[in-house]
Amino acid sequence: MTLQNLQTWSESVLQERHRLIETVRGYRISSILFTCVELGVFEAIGSGAHTANEIAAAIPADPRGAELVLNAAVALGWLEKREHRFFNSPLAQTCLTRSGQGYIGDTLKLESAFYRRWEHLTDAVRTGQRPAENIRDEHPDDWVRHFEYALYDMARPVAPFIADALALPEDRDLCVLDVGGGHGGYSIALAQRYSRVTATVFELPRVVPVTREIVAFAGLSDRISVQEGDFQRDDLGNNYDIALVFGVLNGEPPQGRPALIVKVFAALNPGGRIVLRDFVLDADRAGPPQAAIFALQMLLATNAGGLDTSEDRLHWLTAAGFTPPQTIRLPEWIGSILTVANKPSC
Repeated sequence: MTLQNLQTWSESVLQERHRLIETVRGYRISSILFTCVELGVFEAIGSGAHTANEIAAAIPADPRGAELVLNAAVALGWLEKREHRFFNSPLAQTCLTRSGQGYIGDTLKLESAFYRRWEHLTDAVRTGQRPAENIRDEHPDDWVRHFEYALYDMARPVAPFIADALALPEDRDLCVLDVGGGHGGYSIALAQRYSRVTATVFELPRVVPVTREIVAFAGLSDRISVQEGDFQRDDLGNNYDIALVFGVLNGEPPQGRPALIVKVFAALNPGGRIVLRDFVLDADRAGPPQAAIFALQMLLATNAGGLDTSEDRLHWLTAAGFTPPQTIRLPEWIGSILTVANKPSC
C-alpha cells in the first residue's frame, strides 16, 4: 500500500478500524480483571494500602508480575496508587471484596471459566456440538457450588425487582413452584416480599444441598422447601399458584421446551400463572445483540439448548392451554423480560 493510497482513506473508515481493533483487544481487560480476582488481589488489599511486594507476598505471586498487573488495575480504575502503595478504589471495595454490598467475585470466577469455553467457539460452530473440553469443565466436585453461588451473585439485586414487578395478591396464601430454581434466589425474594408465599425449588440432586444452604442462610427454610427431581423425567407435582421458569428453557433441546411448559400447566391450579424469564430473540433471530450472543453461549454450554422468539413462546403457551401471554418489561440493566400467562380458571 502506497502512502498516497493511505491518504485517501476516509476518517470514518479509520475510526471503524480502530473500533474493531479495540473490540478484539477487549479480552486483555477481561484477563486482567480475572487474574486479579483469581489471585485474590482485592481481598489481599482490603481496606488498607500496600506496596507491590507486600501484595505479591500475600497472594502469592512474583513481585514483578504482581506490580505489572497492579499498575494495569490502577490504569483501569479498579485500584488507586499513592506513594508506591496500592489500595482499592470505591468500585473495588463495593463490588470486588466480599464485604462489599455489590460483591460479584463469584460471578467473575464463573465468567473466567466461560472465557476459556469461548476459546472453542470456532470448533463449536464447525461441528454444531458442544466442545468436549467444555463438558470436562463441569466435572470437578466443587463446580456446582461455585456455579450456583455465581448465579446467586447476579440474582440478588435482580430478584427484588422481579418480585415487585409480578405484583402478586397479598390477601391469600400462594404456593410457588421454582422449576430448576438452582440457588433459590427468586423464591427467596418472593417470600421476603410477600408474607403469605411458600415455595418449592425443584432441582437436580447435586444442586439441592447448595440450594438448601442458601435458603437456610436467608432464614427461610420454614417457607421454602427444596425437592429433588429431574423435570425432564419427573412429574412436577400439583396445587401450585405460580410457576417460575427462569433461565431453564434455554438449556433444553427444542422439543423439550414446549414439553416443559405442558408439565408446568399440569402442576398449576386453575387460574395459576406461569412466569418465564430469559433472553428472547427478535423474529429474525438476529437480535437483540445480547440475546444473539447468549445463543452462542448455549452452543458452548449445552448439548442442544438455545433461545426462542416471542412468537415461539406464544405458540407453546397457548398450545399448552394458557391464555395469550403478556410481557413485563424490567429495568434495562437487568437485560431480560418476563413473559406471563395464566391457566384458565375453569
